[in-house]
Amino acid sequence: MKTRYKSTILVEAAKFYYEHQLSQLEISKKMGVSRPTVSRLLQQARNTGIVRIEITDPSEVGTQLESALVDKFNLKKVVVVPNDTTDKGIIKKRLGKAAVLLIDQLISDGTVLGISWGTTMQEIARQIRPRRVKDMVVVQLNGGISRAEFDTHASEIAKTIGEGYKAIPYYMPLPAIVDNANLKKVILSDKNISRTLELGRKANIAMFTVGSFGYDSVLVKADYFEPEEVDDLLQSGAVGDICSRILKADGTICSKNLNSRTIGIELEELKKKQYSIAVAGSKEKLAAIKAGLKGKWFNCLITDEWIATELLRD
Repeated sequence: MKTRYKSTILVEAAKFYYEHQLSQLEISKKMGVSRPTVSRLLQQARNTGIVRIEITDPSEVGTQLESALVDKFNLKKVVVVPNDTTDKGIIKKRLGKAAVLLIDQLISDGTVLGISWGTTMQEIARQIRPRRVKDMVVVQLNGGISRAEFDTHASEIAKTIGEGYKAIPYYMPLPAIVDNANLKKVILSDKNISRTLELGRKANIAMFTVGSFGYDSVLVKADYFEPEEVDDLLQSGAVGDICSRILKADGTICSKNLNSRTIGIELEELKKKQYSIAVAGSKEKLAAIKAGLKGKWFNCLITDEWIATELLRD
């Protein structure tokens, strides 16, 4: 007949083993019982439900989050990477790796891949695995930043991705934002620039990051805005940008005047893509990612677990 031990004894043995990480031999000495008795105590603790063992597979957690986000926001594809670190560089590398894996699944002969710029996109470019894709084109979707201290590596990113896939890169060596709409009109009248923009519109895949907006954002630090203009945009509800298009929390364009001076693909064009892929993670980008989802500006998302969990809370 099996001995049934009191629950207090079972709890004591279980705490020694599972919480204090003691061996069964150490527990036997502490409790004044034999080692086989300790084994029976632990087994009975499990059988009676005092101890419940749950195995959490990180990849399974990510898959569950991905499925939930696809359903909630009607997205074509979601990839969630772990964020078990506070190191943003590591998170960015994980996002980059996930983005490359997705690109590799989607591209084929004749693909036109539109890309934006930024440190996340630079990480994606670094992780491209060399592969020849016949008649593929890589095209820059929006103007960049000319100041060296805020180099966005726009042309370098297009060049690196192009080299990785043996594709033809098309650059947009222009500022992200110009002084007035008339100047933009003159710039876009150039046949080479208009050809690049047209290629961007024709791209069947677009991949870009989502930026937060504030005094620390690259566009602000690069002096595209006067201080009072930044204040006005923030007061108007600016939370982030996609391809340099500043968004409010509801996903709409924050300033029509500013939008008329921004060089690059229009968000409505992004919405038409077969695959419009946003790659962004870290807490400061949550509001901007939410805005992008509300505007339905992308149909695929690559992000981290923290962002994914927060998106599902709302």
